[in-house]
Amino acid sequence: MLEAMRKSLRSPISVAFLLLIVLSFVVWGTGDIFQGGTGDAVVIVGPEKITVDEYASAWRREVNSRIRTSNGQFSEIEAKERGMDEQLLERMISETALDAKLNELGVSVSRQMMLEYAKGYEAFKDPLTGEFTDDQYLLTLTQAQLTPKMFEAEAKASLGRQQIMSAIIDGVNAPISYTRNLMAFQQEMRQIESVFLPSSSLPAPPEPTREQLQKMIDENPAQFAIPERRAATLVLISASDLELDIQPTEEELRATFEFRKAEFTKLETRSWVQVPANDQVTAELVANRLQAGEEAADIMLDMKLDGTPIVLEDADVSNSPDDQIAEIVFAATAGDTGATEGRFAWAAWKLQSITAGEEKTFEEVQDQLREDFTREEARNRLFEIMGDFEGSRGDGMTMDEAAEAQNLVAISLPPVDRSGLNETSETIEFYTNSPEMLETLFLLDELVESDIEETEQGDFYALSVDEIVSARNPDLDEVLDHVKSAWTLQQTSNALRELANGVKAALDAGEIASEVAAKYPQARMEISILNRYQPEPTIPANLVRQLFSMEPGQSTYVFSAPTEEIIVSRLQTIIPAPATPDASLLLSRSQLDQELSQDIESQFITGLRSSYTIRRDNRLKDLALGDG
Repeated sequence: MLEAMRKSLRSPISVAFLLLIVLSFVVWGTGDIFQGGTGDAVVIVGPEKITVDEYASAWRREVNSRIRTSNGQFSEIEAKERGMDEQLLERMISETALDAKLNELGVSVSRQMMLEYAKGYEAFKDPLTGEFTDDQYLLTLTQAQLTPKMFEAEAKASLGRQQIMSAIIDGVNAPISYTRNLMAFQQEMRQIESVFLPSSSLPAPPEPTREQLQKMIDENPAQFAIPERRAATLVLISASDLELDIQPTEEELRATFEFRKAEFTKLETRSWVQVPANDQVTAELVANRLQAGEEAADIMLDMKLDGTPIVLEDADVSNSPDDQIAEIVFAATAGDTGATEGRFAWAAWKLQSITAGEEKTFEEVQDQLREDFTREEARNRLFEIMGDFEGSRGDGMTMDEAAEAQNLVAISLPPVDRSGLNETSETIEFYTNSPEMLETLFLLDELVESDIEETEQGDFYALSVDEIVSARNPDLDEVLDHVKSAWTLQQTSNALRELANGVKAALDAGEIASEVAAKYPQARMEISILNRYQPEPTIPANLVRQLFSMEPGQSTYVFSAPTEEIIVSRLQTIIPAPATPDASLLLSRSQLDQELSQDIESQFITGLRSSYTIRRDNRLKDLALGDG
């Protein structure tokens, strides 16, 4: 077949066809075929897109903002661990969907709206005059790693989104009557009387006859059927078994140590305080006062500087808000102060302490190196054996023959059901340790071998189904204990239900609850006041829900598993909610308006996103995050 293909490719038509294919790759690239065709976009939302640069810039601003607000006690690694990268992308997708709708509707933003928007930012106002100034505007954007063009583009988009969302949610007001009824519903209470009947007060059911047990089996065949069981042959290739035969030499361990030396080196860390400043003069004034022993917070307050001091404790050179300032600090000695122009702005700093780095010796990490080397070498041998095993099977050997050829043991396993239990209801260790094997077992047909599969522990296995024992109806003696337990449980349940129905009938007939309780040994009566949203310790939540849907005089019951009691309750009185002052009513209405607006906004965004085709390129997302 391959030879025929080679001959066909020698024809002029085939050569021309291949040239056309190559030319199409040169002109359009391979992205549409192999990666969904997102080009330079991390996400495409309908006609709009989020480019790699846009996502990378947004991510950098998000992380740096968190680093600044946490006084350096936050890192990009932690941000990713918390899923902030995905949260940011989801937020940007929603915003991009809104932008697409804005463009469809032709919504525009005027220059005056942009100016008012910028003037409303507190960060753009001069600390002394409280007025918007161009200098403060540019300084704030620089500190936030934004250019005026970038900010104005984001502001324009934000204002446009606000316009469309305000059109959706403006005027959403809960009717005052609805607010009043809702508060009345929430604050209503109910007084009940309950009879508690412990299940221990019931006599034990009599010993069942064989006829009764057989009848139970006949009426519930699925409950007592002997399930299908399967016997198997297992070939397990385990790295932990291979580790026993691996003994690394000291030479090998020393070579590994040299390769991993950086891993066993603890970097030097430093603790310092950092005060952001608007210019070099201010930074030098602050540095001089820090050198004189004044506290950073006191200096900022006295000089009316914005923000708070940035305090870094045991930070290494790579984990600081500004790498340019960190480079200078790490060249200083303890107690030094300075004024340095950083990546975003000037800052004064004072180095408080230095924690020296530490480099572990070979002898200190020798045991760890041996363990890691052994594990890695075992893993390599495991893949080699697995490849040879699969190669033998590919050459026509059976699973048993391929195992013998590679000196692997084929293990016979007894028939088990889907729960991994054998005929005596005992578990089989292989299936307990690796439930994937059990799942594979019940996916195969009889006498069929599986492919090589991997367990959660990193071992590999193959198995074959040797025999399938079909499900069947049991003889009574095979399941005698099981049927007896089920029969006893059924009789107890019937007795409890009969007892509960008797007490309920008495309460429904108007009998006094305390007198009803007195008729039964160990029973007691309690009166309770119920609130919809505040649990009552002795009344289960499902009983409370029932009682809030009933009328006075009606009763119901539940079985409380934690206390093993039947609780029969009768609703005595509905206690209406107190009159709500107008101020409280208006406050609740305002809160309800906000909740309604949020619900409508959320539903609108969800619907809007579903109206566009959204395509993601996770490879480009990783590239934007620096992981590609």
